[in-house]
This record gives sequence, structure tokens and C-alpha cells, in this order.
Amino acid sequence: MTGTATKPDSIIAVERWNGFWGARDLEGMKTVAADDFIQWHATVRKNLTKDEEFDMLVEALKVMQIQFKDIRLTPMSNDTVLQQCLGDITIAGAGSRNDVPFAMVFHTRGQQITRCDEYMDGMSLPPIDFTPKD
Repeated sequence: MTGTATKPDSIIAVERWNGFWGARDLEGMKTVAADDFIQWHATVRKNLTKDEEFDMLVEALKVMQIQFKDIRLTPMSNDTVLQQCLGDITIAGAGSRNDVPFAMVFHTRGQQITRCDEYMDGMSLPPIDFTPKD
């Protein structure tokens, strides 16, 4: 019998999330996000519920194109995954930036994501007008 490495559920969840995001399949992403999913963006600086996050993504995709590349996933303790990557971002009327450093910390339960904390080099981003305001 030959040994085959199996991926942890946490990595499977994040890979599925990334695959759906790459295809701009928000409905697919919703299947990976747990019902109690929370998103925290460095640009917004507040916890967004699942509904708030996906409402924002619908608006964001009307004016923004972002492609993540050089994605590195590192499984951590407690079903957490660190994702490091670069993003090429274009925002209509605001310009483009390439190779913006991003880091995401995904918390998972089984093959679902319960929380994503997203950090990026904000000084490298074009102006963003579609983020919610308090």
C-alpha cells in the first residue's frame, strides 16, 4: 500500500474558497462560508457578517478587478490557515496597482470557513469608494 498525503479540511476549505473567488462565483463562496461567517478587512476595520460581506462583494465587483497570485497556504493550529499572496488590483476610475501584498488568516470548521481576517498593504491600494462606512 502506498501512502498518500491527505490535505487537512482547513486547506481544502481555503482552496475551494480561492477557486470560487477566482471564478467570481459568489454563490460557490457562500457554500464554503459557514452561516456564522465573519469577514474582517483592513480597509473596513469592522466585522462583517456573511450577508454584509457578500453584499459588499457584489458592489466591489462592479468596479474592481483583483487577481490573487503567488498564493502560499500554511496550516496553523486550531484549524487556522495563513494565506500569503500578491494581488493585482484595478478599480474603475481610480487606477491599478500590481503586486500588492496580502495576508489572510482563515479560521475553519470542517471544510467551511468561519472567519477571514484580511490584511493588505493599504498604501499600495488605489482609492476604494465602495467599502461600508460606520
